[in-house]
Amino acid sequence: MEPRVRVAVCLSAAERLLLVAHRKGEHQYWLLPGGGVEMGETLVEAARRELREETGLDAEIGRLLIVCDAIEPGGRHLVNLVFAATAQKAPPPEAAEVARTGGGGGNPPLDPAIDEVRWVTREELLGVELHPPITGAVAAAWAGGFAGAVQVLGNVWAADPSHPSGPAQSPGT
Repeated sequence: MEPRVRVAVCLSAAERLLLVAHRKGEHQYWLLPGGGVEMGETLVEAARRELREETGLDAEIGRLLIVCDAIEPGGRHLVNLVFAATAQKAPPPEAAEVARTGGGGGNPPLDPAIDEVRWVTREELLGVELHPPITGAVAAAWAGGFAGAVQVLGNVWAADPSHPSGPAQSPGT
C-alpha cells in the first residue's frame, strides 16, 4: 500500500483558527480543514479545494508549516502537509461557532463527513482532540504568526487507549 498524501490548512482570522469536526459513531474529533490530494492536482490546488468543500470558504494558500507522517501498524500511511492560508473573506469577530449548514462563513460545506465547522481561540485549540495529534505544532506555528521554520514531526501515530478501534492519537501533543 502506497502512502496517501493529505493536505490541510491553518486558516486564521479575527484571532481564531478554523477547525472541522468529523464523527465516527458517538466519537467526535477535530481536524484542520483538508483532505487527500487527487491525481494530477497540485498540493495548493488540493488544499484550496478541500477547504472549499469542507467549509464553503475560499482562501489564498501560503507557505508550508508542518510535515508529519501517521504510519499505522496495519500498514496505512498518511503523509500530512499543513499550509498557512489567508481568508479571502474574514469571519465576523463574534464568529465562535458556525452551524454545519452555514459553513465557516462562506457557502455551505459540500462534504457530508463534516459534522461541524468552528472558529476556535488559541485556548480552545488546546482543549480539542485534534487529528492528526499536532496541537502543539499548530499552536506554535500560530503563536509565531505562521512565519517560522517548517516543523518536521516524524511519525505521530500512536494507539489511542480510550478508543482502541478508533482514530490514532499521539501521547505527546
